[in-house]
Amino acid sequence: MYFSDKLCWQYTKNCSMKEFGANLDRVRKSMQGDKKFLELYGPHYNNIYQMEDLPNGRLSFGEGQEEKYNCLLQKKDSNYLYVFFNGAIGKNIKCKNNFNRWKWANLIDANVLNILDPMYFLYHDLPIGWYWGTSETDFRQEIAALIKNAASALKVPFSNIVLYGSSAGGTAAIYIAHYIPGCTAVALNPQIRPWKHEWHKEFKEIVKIDTEKYDKFHINNFYWHLDNTDDCKYIILTNCRSRRDYNWQLVPVAQHYDFAVEYGLTRYKNLYSWIFDTGEIGRHSALDYPAVFIAIDNFVRSLKEGVPLKQLNSYVKLINEFWRDHWELTFQIEKQDT
Repeated sequence: MYFSDKLCWQYTKNCSMKEFGANLDRVRKSMQGDKKFLELYGPHYNNIYQMEDLPNGRLSFGEGQEEKYNCLLQKKDSNYLYVFFNGAIGKNIKCKNNFNRWKWANLIDANVLNILDPMYFLYHDLPIGWYWGTSETDFRQEIAALIKNAASALKVPFSNIVLYGSSAGGTAAIYIAHYIPGCTAVALNPQIRPWKHEWHKEFKEIVKIDTEKYDKFHINNFYWHLDNTDDCKYIILTNCRSRRDYNWQLVPVAQHYDFAVEYGLTRYKNLYSWIFDTGEIGRHSALDYPAVFIAIDNFVRSLKEGVPLKQLNSYVKLINEFWRDHWELTFQIEKQDT
């Protein structure tokens, strides 16, 4: 595993316990995100197909000087590409410029591309965007084209592309996957049915689009995407303690396709449901953290390699115990602080 190979320090002659620990801390710190990538400003590309030699750092794409799609690229000598999507920003407009999970790039053997949600730059005061688009333009199809061309420039096969996001970012991941043959979408607590989100009303008022009504691009119809996509893998991770995610998002999918939702891993065709449990802290925002992200990456690669589902389910349930312990401890600390 990439992480275990990198997080390595060997005993040397006359190395004390203190020195050993200090060196291990240094190695671990080196695996955190390097801010130099945020300070590298690359070129602006006039269209999403102009990608022959992509540099590290910030990139932008759009017609003329318009920066429609703002990205951050961290390259490696790898044949994998992870694409990170952002979630909602709520009332904190400054967050529209934050690249979610960019610091995790060094934890996995993959090129990493962050893409900001263009909806927050197009519509002022929009609390949630889902990388939606307008009534005439499907931003997700454009983003899929951007990703495919970036992958080609990086010499990454489409089957080694992983779309990754949580909440609104997870929604984008599962809806963009259809347009990238063979890719994998990983979505944590996504809004499969965006009209159930509490900011649906604000979205409707600002963007002038009702996410519950028919859309010619099938932007809000997950069933269409799943029924018409055979070569992609959809991995949806749901917190069973979060009503808004379990009851409002996952259960309707299981009812629609008439399959039983089980704790741990459940497969229906090319949909993999991973149910996790955060104990008392049943929040929508009780999501992944670096160690769990590494475990999810290992799961994605194991699934691609054909590891049996039963074996993967045992692995998922083990990770779930660490996941629960993390949030249970977090909850206990929060109770003490208050």
